[in-house]
Amino acid sequence: MTHTPTGGSDGLRRFDAARVVPCEDETVLTDATVVVRDDLIEWVGARAELPAAYRDPAIPVTDAGEATIIPGLVDGHMHISFGEPRTEEELFIYTPAPYRAIRAAIDAEKVLLAGVTAACDPGGPNGVAPAVRDAIDGGLIQGPRFSAAGRQITTQLGIGDTLPRWIDVHESSFGALVQCTEDLLQEIRNQVKDTVDLIKIAGSGPGTTEYAAFSRAELAVAVEEAHRLCRPITMHARSRQSVADAAAVGIDWIMHASYMDPATLEVVLEKQIPLLPAMTLLVNSLEAPGHRGFVADAMKHELDAAVAILSKAHAAGATLIAGSETGFAMTPYGEWHTREMELFVSHLGMGDMEALLCMTRNAALAAPRDRDMVGTLRPGKFADLLVVDGNPDEDVRLLGDRSRLLTVVKGGQEVAPSGRANQVRQRFEQARRYTSHLHTRAAAAALD
Repeated sequence: MTHTPTGGSDGLRRFDAARVVPCEDETVLTDATVVVRDDLIEWVGARAELPAAYRDPAIPVTDAGEATIIPGLVDGHMHISFGEPRTEEELFIYTPAPYRAIRAAIDAEKVLLAGVTAACDPGGPNGVAPAVRDAIDGGLIQGPRFSAAGRQITTQLGIGDTLPRWIDVHESSFGALVQCTEDLLQEIRNQVKDTVDLIKIAGSGPGTTEYAAFSRAELAVAVEEAHRLCRPITMHARSRQSVADAAAVGIDWIMHASYMDPATLEVVLEKQIPLLPAMTLLVNSLEAPGHRGFVADAMKHELDAAVAILSKAHAAGATLIAGSETGFAMTPYGEWHTREMELFVSHLGMGDMEALLCMTRNAALAAPRDRDMVGTLRPGKFADLLVVDGNPDEDVRLLGDRSRLLTVVKGGQEVAPSGRANQVRQRFEQARRYTSHLHTRAAAAALD
């Protein structure tokens, strides 16, 4: 890959490559060019059709040679504030908010360097995700363009309230517990005042295959209020009833849908509601050793159910969105964002190009703040693009190989690592081992 020197070009820059995949559909342009002015795309097309105004030798050119240019990836489901916890207690209790925010600033850069230039954070504690979003926008730190939710709204039966009932749900939890319709309305209004980009509902609990955390009437109230306040609303819905209720009331996109039944799939197709499976965390967890038998059996049961119904959804033309659920110990930042596309190919019967569209064009639907500006290479959109060694539209696994990711461009500028993201992991693991040692010593002393 070669560069020409910068010159007087009125903010113009060209990216030339053997192949450009705009991801608006399955079109592949050969011997093509993307022209950028400042942070926006100005022209995309075959180099032979390049207008004379863009042939000025003063315009800087990045020649990617035989590489492929694609849009920056959009991760539709990740949690920048979680900090890769291994337990519910570590997530909800042990990590103070200031530390969460500082760590999230480092983790955001890891995500960007993995080729994710836009993302949705559908729920986290302490207002960290909106703060990270604003710090990135302000140029204080590097990271993707974030669409950020507040805490996901839950009842006692939702994923946001999984600890025993005698442990109060605090601000450090990713769930906001509501106990009546008035609470539900007030929480939505509070979150909108806190500048969230979307509302997230915890519609089912861990391990539930059948019942829902909210009634359909309660969900209808939430959807009406979120839309009245100009915010989209999404929902964690694994159980059969929660998916059916989410579809019935018009949730904007549904996360997981593992136990969706065929009748609900018909409603999803009729209403054109996108589905975001987030199978990566489930598959990564299954592949990890050490689970008790009944835990592994439950995860395998859910994966089998999800694959069966989501394969039908794909075959019937449903819109699927790729989201990695990055932020847990099994999905560390910067490492597994692209695996969801691989699972769409290996488990759901997609072609590689179809899977790529799920993490570009389709995933923009789950990034509401920047929805019209990311996900495809089109004039007027943000100049977010990746230069990839190889043809990811023919083999999406290439995107999981960091050596193949030649250049990440966000807003027309090549992203350079600060160095902090690469240095912090070893130190963090050392600190976590030391903290675990202290907890063990404290427990032993208490027993004495």
